[in-house]
Amino acid sequence: MPANVGEMFYYGPVPWHGQGRELDQPANMEEAIEAGGLDWEVEAVGLSTDEEPPSPVRTRFAMVRKDRSRGHPGRVLGVAHKEFNPLQNREGIRIFDSVFGKGKRVYHTGGYLGSGEVIWLLAELPKNIFVTPGDRVNTYALFTNSHNGTIAVDFRLTTVRVVCRNTLCLALKGSNTRDVFKHSHQGDYSELEEKVAAFFAETLRAVGEVETRFKAMLDRKFDDDLIKAYIESIFPVPAKPAKFDTSPMLAKLYTARVKKVKAARVTTAGLMNAGKGTDLPGVKGSLWGALNAVLEYADHYDRNGGTNIASGLFGSGALLKRKAFDLALKCLFL
Repeated sequence: MPANVGEMFYYGPVPWHGQGRELDQPANMEEAIEAGGLDWEVEAVGLSTDEEPPSPVRTRFAMVRKDRSRGHPGRVLGVAHKEFNPLQNREGIRIFDSVFGKGKRVYHTGGYLGSGEVIWLLAELPKNIFVTPGDRVNTYALFTNSHNGTIAVDFRLTTVRVVCRNTLCLALKGSNTRDVFKHSHQGDYSELEEKVAAFFAETLRAVGEVETRFKAMLDRKFDDDLIKAYIESIFPVPAKPAKFDTSPMLAKLYTARVKKVKAARVTTAGLMNAGKGTDLPGVKGSLWGALNAVLEYADHYDRNGGTNIASGLFGSGALLKRKAFDLALKCLFL
């Protein structure tokens, strides 16, 4: 399956890569586990060198899927340190559901990447944001976890702008509420459910604050010079490497990078004028429109080597979108 997706389900619009199991209604917990291919566990297996006689690797072990037989190419998910304590899929999802789902049909997408290195589940929340007539932003809770140590146990709020499916980690910077709840894969998870519930209870109270910021961005009008400066700040041209003139390989890489940055600027500028949602009242020429042009670029145009789902939700695409939001907040006061 493309986009580095192993298995997934979705409710609503078809993902950009056109893959995954389509549901005709949101899933409950058990349906999400089944539809997302998440009903399996992992375990630690000792490592040794590939030589005769083999030498044991004492500080690391392999994390493997218990449902896959020895020799299966997708059995090993990664190598972890001895203190790594995996959070099994069903237990992590149970904790997530105890806070949000409570047995109801709230899950809109979920699955795993690669062979199961990273799993995710997205649940719709009852609180939505209305920026302008026809421009609704839905709020979701996102649970992600890795079985190879690349991502901590992660719970966060995410927004999805309905008209264009743009996603953004719900940004609460400047308040007393954390944007993201993370838990390392060490120690036990006995208090995880209680901590996650407390985190989201605080965070949900801040949704109104985010709605106020979105509406302020709609009211903040942007002229051509401000738009140009905003785009260039989001996509800066990298400094030329010192060995540009003496290293053909470095020169080639740098040139390709500059070409990609300039292409991103052109695409984003086009989306500010003709992207999805620009026909809604007050959007075109506003800071809100400029922000969503960047979000649309990150979600629907920047493929990042074919891993757009992971990138947009919790990878490099998510970082790009947060950068765009933080800069938009600064632009409110220019």
